[in-house]
Amino acid sequence: MQDRYAGDVGDFGKLGLLRAVAKTGLRVGVNWYRTLRANECAINQDGKHIAYLTDNAYGICDPALWQTLQQIVATQRSVLALEEANLIPNATYFHALLDLKSTPQSARADWHREAMLTLADTDIVFCDPDNGLLVPSVKMSSHKSDKYVTVEELHDYYASGKSVVFYNHRSRQKEPVYLQRFQALMNGGQFPHAKWMGLKFSRGTTRDYLFIVQPTHAEALRRAVAELLHSPWSRHFSMVSL
Repeated sequence: MQDRYAGDVGDFGKLGLLRAVAKTGLRVGVNWYRTLRANECAINQDGKHIAYLTDNAYGICDPALWQTLQQIVATQRSVLALEEANLIPNATYFHALLDLKSTPQSARADWHREAMLTLADTDIVFCDPDNGLLVPSVKMSSHKSDKYVTVEELHDYYASGKSVVFYNHRSRQKEPVYLQRFQALMNGGQFPHAKWMGLKFSRGTTRDYLFIVQPTHAEALRRAVAELLHSPWSRHFSMVSL
């Protein structure tokens, strides 16, 4: 997550989803996987997806969220602005920078431990890297790895008793081929007894939200997703067959 993205249509979707989760009574933790990549602004259009803020087809999904994001985009787009707006009731946030350009690789382990401590009292952790699950073409020694969440980080949250949701940017592969990348994650044994769900948000660019669910949270999260998909949000979200 980068400050310049704050308030775009992706945030509208993810925050709408997390607000629905919070209604279950589960306490939400958010790890923004916050990075600074200002030099990329000139070579892509990321963070420009804000036309939804003038389209009531989005506003009817969650008017309060929509109006607050209008204000944030019109003033100061930042992760801290999203936090201070208190958009997710009782949420805890971890916004320390994951900076792999100017610090050694071991700093990531320290960053992760700090995140685990900050989010210790939550029930479900949302991980929000720029790209998603680490891919084989990117090594942990690369500074580009700050765009990804690792299997080990997901496992640590799950092993501590939390359900986990992580963002993944949809590739241009056909959906069955793209979804195969998650089979090793689901079948590798790192997440015993986990229930799996996936949601696709097809606005701006296609984004997926993968749920690794503790059995004790499964019914509450199933209801939350079902209610989301039986509301105006159904125009924007759909289930992913994992």
